[in-house]
Amino acid sequence: MSENSSLYDLSMIEQIAHGNQDFIKKMINMFIDTMPAAIAEMKDHQENGNWPALGAVAHKVKPTIDTLGITSLKEDVRSMEKYGKDLTNLDEIPSMLSNFDHVIGQVIEDMKSKL
Repeated sequence: MSENSSLYDLSMIEQIAHGNQDFIKKMINMFIDTMPAAIAEMKDHQENGNWPALGAVAHKVKPTIDTLGITSLKEDVRSMEKYGKDLTNLDEIPSMLSNFDHVIGQVIEDMKSKL
């Protein structure tokens, strides 16, 4: 069992896939391909103080976080979405985004090693 095995849970995707391994691989590859760009977009919005746009990207990736069972980010992604939209607690977003980036990086590395 790898140290990252608890970072995510593919059981929901496996349930949706009904044993179709190609579908599971496709979903994992889509995550690996799209998530770094989404994080880069969020960082760009943070640097430019465009909090509503950062919140919109968080909203867009929220279902992916849930579907892949990345429970450690479930609250952060919702908070970033809400804070960006409401323009509240903006001082908390940078550390959340940094943690989000770190965890997603670990998830991607672990997924790549298992493909």
